[in-house]
Amino acid sequence: MKIKSLNLVNFKKFLKTYRSTVKLAWQTNKKYFFFITIVGAIEGLLVYPELLITKNITDNIIRGISTSDYLEPLKTIFFLTAITIIINQIQQLITDFADVYSNTLSGLMKETININLSRKINSLPVSQAENPEVRNTFQKVQEASGNAVWAITTPLSTFPTIFFGLVSSSVLIFSFNFLVMIPAILFALPRINFGIKRTNAWRAIRNKYSPVWRVWGALDDFANKGRYLYENKILNHVDLLLNRRLKLTIQYFKETEKHRLKFSKLQRLYSAPLILFENGTKLYLFYLAMTKIMSLGTAQATNSSITRFINYVSRLIRETSDLYQNFTFINDYENFTNLTNEESSGAIVSSKIDKGLVFKNVWFKYQSATDWNIKNISFYISPTENTAIVGENGAGKTTLIKLICRFYKPQKGQIILDGKDIYDYDLASYRRSISALFQDFAQYPFSAKDNIHFGDVSKKLKMKDIKMAAKHTDMHNFIEKLPQKYNNPLDKEFAHGIEPSKGQWQRIALSRTLYKDSHIIILDEPTSNVDPESEEKIFDSVMKLDKDKMIFLVSHRFSTVRKADKILVIENGQLIEEGDHKKLMKNKSRYFDLFNLQAQSYK
Repeated sequence: MKIKSLNLVNFKKFLKTYRSTVKLAWQTNKKYFFFITIVGAIEGLLVYPELLITKNITDNIIRGISTSDYLEPLKTIFFLTAITIIINQIQQLITDFADVYSNTLSGLMKETININLSRKINSLPVSQAENPEVRNTFQKVQEASGNAVWAITTPLSTFPTIFFGLVSSSVLIFSFNFLVMIPAILFALPRINFGIKRTNAWRAIRNKYSPVWRVWGALDDFANKGRYLYENKILNHVDLLLNRRLKLTIQYFKETEKHRLKFSKLQRLYSAPLILFENGTKLYLFYLAMTKIMSLGTAQATNSSITRFINYVSRLIRETSDLYQNFTFINDYENFTNLTNEESSGAIVSSKIDKGLVFKNVWFKYQSATDWNIKNISFYISPTENTAIVGENGAGKTTLIKLICRFYKPQKGQIILDGKDIYDYDLASYRRSISALFQDFAQYPFSAKDNIHFGDVSKKLKMKDIKMAAKHTDMHNFIEKLPQKYNNPLDKEFAHGIEPSKGQWQRIALSRTLYKDSHIIILDEPTSNVDPESEEKIFDSVMKLDKDKMIFLVSHRFSTVRKADKILVIENGQLIEEGDHKKLMKNKSRYFDLFNLQAQSYK
């Protein structure tokens, strides 16, 4: 009962994998899928006429040998040979076309899968996208997509060939004795069991090494990516990284080597009954031909039919096993792409904010944290107020910003914008009301124009807007001096590309932030790599530009912080002071100490 139940489960898994593969192929390219299915069916159907022609050629050769009139049989042989050549050419042409379309469909399916994976990981809530288990599944599916897609695409063309090939080869077997097919199928069953065992073993290895390959990928990046080149040369630790990578690779291949050897031996054992049956049937058929119970042509064609039938059954088992082997891939892919996206429905953010932003007794901690990262924080920011957030590293400043962006939801308390809880707003509308520059900003290796325009891709691209954003951050003159100006790639690994300095990159990223016309501007250490003089110019420009906007500035530079309308002092996740620079200096508390400490370092 247990075995039957197990086989039923395996059969259901196979059907799910095949159904999902067909659905994915259909969604990717209907024309290619339809074509490879049809040509596969035609290839299988051509088996019967090919066997029939072979039978008649052999019988005519025997007839020509046994009679003095060999001209008539010879004419028939020439005619049948010509038809055989035509059939072979059609088969070859079909095979070539099927290979071309299968390769194209496979490549398109792989790209579709990777695009869907990338789209999904960027659509998940941040807390879920950062979850180690979700990340493991994402990377496992992504890395397996190459081989897996080829393995699941192949059956799309071969299954029709196998099905109609089985039907075609069965015709002559039925005319001999249909019972021959029963042992042919029964002796193939052990190979099905072998295929399931091998599949389960490989699946276990893939699951085991999924976290390992994430480490391997990181080591590969550090050794090969251009942005680590300078540090690699100074630290001289590339050999250490590569040796770690090699150790992981050797460990994996040693384990897979044992499995390959084991299953290679088992395959011979499981194949033995079918091999004995095939050769025993061949001897019996030739015995019938020699005793003139049937013609040699019939014996030869029937033997070829049985051989092809066995080969198609074996091929069906192999293809089914390969497809079943990718059940985990399909299952992981579908489970991942079916994860729930961030909630999006709700009210639309008004074109003008009248009531500002309120933090009301907000508490928050990360999933892996043992203590609260934000503790009972409350404050109010008016619609046109620019606010600086200060505090030591790890105080909770960036976490506060992430809560405003709705990357994480507070476990307790509320964040209210314009009189509504921010989670009552439509997510897309809410995010459109925010521009943000984070510490780990993106450095796109594309043109300067693209780097700025990515700030708001929904906005019609106008060069005057792009240039204006660059002028606000004092980058326009730098870009204009580049060989291709705003079309110049910002990566020296590309033709005519240049590598901006860290400070220049930061200003380009700030231009991207200012390019978006939003209610709330968030700047997390926006000028940490910019010289003081440039910083002064940039912030004067930003403050003048955005008098009607709400600005949040996270910074350790008090020369900039002091210009804010309001300053929030965060320590150990708590708001311990708030007010403008003048008020906080009069308080002579934590802000006073931090300001004077930094001021003394400039003396």
